[in-house]
Amino acid sequence: MTDSLKWEVCLLSVLIMALMAAGVCGAVESERGLALRENVLLLKWPESISGQLGEKYFGMSETRLRYWEHLSAGPVSFAAAVDSRAGFMSSKMSASGGFGSEGSLLGESKPLERWDMTFDHVDEDGASLSSRIDRLNARFSIGAFDVNIGRQPFSMGTSHFVGVLDVVAPFAPGALDASYKPGVDAVRIGRGFGMTSEAEILYVASKDADDSAIIGRYRTSLGSVDMELAGGQFRERVFGGIGWEGGVSPFGYWGELAFFERIAAGEKNRGGWSEAAVSAVLGLDYYIEADFVLGAAYMHQDFGARDVGELSDVYNDAPFREGWAFLGAADYGLVTLSKELHPLVQANVAGILNLIDSSTLWQPQITISTGDNTDLSVYGWFGSGESTDPESRCPRVESEFGDMPGGVGMFARWFF
Repeated sequence: MTDSLKWEVCLLSVLIMALMAAGVCGAVESERGLALRENVLLLKWPESISGQLGEKYFGMSETRLRYWEHLSAGPVSFAAAVDSRAGFMSSKMSASGGFGSEGSLLGESKPLERWDMTFDHVDEDGASLSSRIDRLNARFSIGAFDVNIGRQPFSMGTSHFVGVLDVVAPFAPGALDASYKPGVDAVRIGRGFGMTSEAEILYVASKDADDSAIIGRYRTSLGSVDMELAGGQFRERVFGGIGWEGGVSPFGYWGELAFFERIAAGEKNRGGWSEAAVSAVLGLDYYIEADFVLGAAYMHQDFGARDVGELSDVYNDAPFREGWAFLGAADYGLVTLSKELHPLVQANVAGILNLIDSSTLWQPQITISTGDNTDLSVYGWFGSGESTDPESRCPRVESEFGDMPGGVGMFARWFF
């Protein structure tokens, strides 16, 4: 029996045993539901690109239907979910894959997967229809330990607009459709300590065994500060880091700091410490009122470009190809503004400033609650910065966001 088949048989056996145990434990409780998400975006190319493509405007749309089911009996539970996606893009660049399926213009993550559970029904130029088994996991207890095995979500860090610790299946900055974290094929064992502490170890399997991840994590609270320590290996790279979040009225503070082993064959050393690449983000929130928050943050990543001339090839480096890093420069300033305009209306603005080339990218958003289980967001993407000279015989990238298309869109969600 091959190693691949052994893993599949092992996972299937555990899931079957969990279901049998659920039946033995007593009456099985069942929950199920549907979620429908619709995202439509109309964008305009800057002149530096529109002339080359022969088009000024293009549209994107994505419809996602998710069915989920949860079974539980005593200490045993089983979860499954299928996410179907229908996408359309009118642009001639639709095959480039440069736009994220979660509604971000900054790409999308590529979660680790051991089993290919995505089924393509239609895959044509500009149009696609696919289904993915996004959850398939069993959870149970063995003594003081909680065990979760199968396809499941996993997050690290503070889950703010940008982060550096969440490397297994992160959302791109500005992702609108963050309703559900992409599932990864994992075995997770955890144990609680006291009222506020928890330790766990996680193994995430990949089709290429060398890319698999093994991660240890410890979370606790020290006074008013929530802290997280994490470390291990993923995609043949050793890493370690810390995240924190707390506050002293009227301020909140948060941050993440991570160290990554450098892989000479995978990326160019563009600066920083020669032994390890450092990534960090430091944030401060000011609560002007209970429903009015102004936030600012600084982000640094050694993987990023130090000057404009490096922007054209930095995305060929491993962190960007592998889908766990998204912003191409070494230093950024970030600002967020959140205001409740009405009990049913929330306004948000997020901005990214590239400190290397002074280009900016802004995402304003207004979200309206349209019912008990529905909401509608109207949003936009607007960039500024030096754009590529379309008349140049040797065009070069002048800024990260100067050639970014701008536009407006709508994102709606229904939960049944």
